[in-house]
Amino acid sequence: MTAPTDAAVGAPGPWSPLRVRLFRNLWLASVVSNVGTVMHTVGASWAATELTESPTLIGLVQTAWAVPGFLVALPAGALADVVDRRRLMIVTQLVSMALAGALAVLAGADALAMPVLLAFTFVLSTVLTLAAPVFMAVTPELVDRSELGKAIGLNVISSNVAQSLGPAFAGVIIAIAGAGAVFAVNAASFLGIVVVARSYRPVPDPDRGPEHVAEPVWQAVRTGLRYVRHTPRLPGLAARIALSMLCTSALVALMPVVARRQLDVTPSQFGLLSAAIGVGAVGAVWLLPRVNRRLPPDVVVFMAAVVWASGAVVVGATHSLPVAMAGLALGGAGSMATLNVVFTTYTELLPSWVRGRASSMVMLMVWLGTSVGAAAWGAIASATTAGTSLTVAAVSHVCLTAFASSRLRIAPR
Repeated sequence: MTAPTDAAVGAPGPWSPLRVRLFRNLWLASVVSNVGTVMHTVGASWAATELTESPTLIGLVQTAWAVPGFLVALPAGALADVVDRRRLMIVTQLVSMALAGALAVLAGADALAMPVLLAFTFVLSTVLTLAAPVFMAVTPELVDRSELGKAIGLNVISSNVAQSLGPAFAGVIIAIAGAGAVFAVNAASFLGIVVVARSYRPVPDPDRGPEHVAEPVWQAVRTGLRYVRHTPRLPGLAARIALSMLCTSALVALMPVVARRQLDVTPSQFGLLSAAIGVGAVGAVWLLPRVNRRLPPDVVVFMAAVVWASGAVVVGATHSLPVAMAGLALGGAGSMATLNVVFTTYTELLPSWVRGRASSMVMLMVWLGTSVGAAAWGAIASATTAGTSLTVAAVSHVCLTAFASSRLRIAPR
C-alpha cells in the first residue's frame, strides 16, 4: 500500500483517514472479515452444543480460540517484521478461508466431530493471530502521522461493529441453515482482504538495513523485546495498557450476569446491550480529536477512566435496560479513549522495522490484562454480587490511572 498521497493531510473529523483510498478499502474489508470471525465463534459454540452435552467440552471452544493469543503473539509480531507483509497478509487470509470452508463442508456433510471442531478452531485462531500484527504494522504506512490516532480508533470501531453485529447475524443464519452456513459465510468474509492486499506496496523503510532482512524469527523476538525494554516510555505505555485492560475487562465479563440476573433481558435485548458498547466507542472516536487538541494525553486518559468508572457503577446498580445501555455506552467510550490515546502514542514511537513485533507486545498485554481481569472480577462477583465487583473495578481503575499518570506518564515531562 502506498503513502497517503490521495488524502487531505490533517483533514478534520474522526473519519478523515477513510479519505485515503487504500486505508478505506482495507478498513471496509476488515469490518466484513471481523463480522465473519465473530460469527464463526458463535457458530462454533452452537455446533459444540449439538455435538456434546458436556459443559467442559463446550467451554473448550472458547479456550481453543483464546490460547493462541498467548502462545503466538510475540512470534507473530516478529514474523510481520522479517517477512514480506503483503505476502503474509494474503497467505493468512487464504489459509483462514480454507479452514473455515473445510469446517463448512464437514458440518454440511454431518461429519463434524468435537475434536475436529476444537482443532480447526485452534488453528484458525492461530492463523488470525499471526495476521493481526501485520494490520497494526501497516496502518502507519497508510495515513499521515497526524491521522494515526483516528485511524487506530477506526480499527477499534471495526472490532466493536463486529461484536455488535456478528452474534445477531450468526443467530439468524443458524436458525435458517445451521452452523455450517455460518462457517461458509466466514470463509467468504476473508476474500475482501485478499483483494485489497494485492494492491499493497510497502513504503520503503530507511530504518530497515540489510541486517534485518534475514533475521531469524526467534532472534527477531529477542530484538523486539530488547528494543521495547530499552526505549524510554515504551515499557510504561505497555504497562498502562495492561493495567487498563485489567480493570475495564470487568464490564464485558460481567455484562451477561447483569443481563440475566438484574435486567432479565431477552436475546434481542442482550444484543442491544452489546451494541451499546460499540456506540460508546464510536462516540469516543468522534470526540477524541477535539479533546486531544485541548488537553494533555494524561489528562484525557484520566478523564476517560472516570467516564468508564461512572458507566460501570451505573451498570452494576441499575435494573433498567435503557439506563444499563447508557452505562455501557459510557464504558465503551472510556475504554476506547484510553486504548486509543495510549496505543497511538506507543505506535508513534516505533520505527517500521520493529513495529510488528513491538505492536504484538501490546496484543500480549491486552490478552494478559483481559484474561486475568475477567477471571478476577468474575470471582469477586461470585463471592459478592456483580454490582459490587463492578464498583470495585471502577474504583481500582480510577486509582490505578491516577497512579500511572504520575509514574508512567504518556507524554514526556
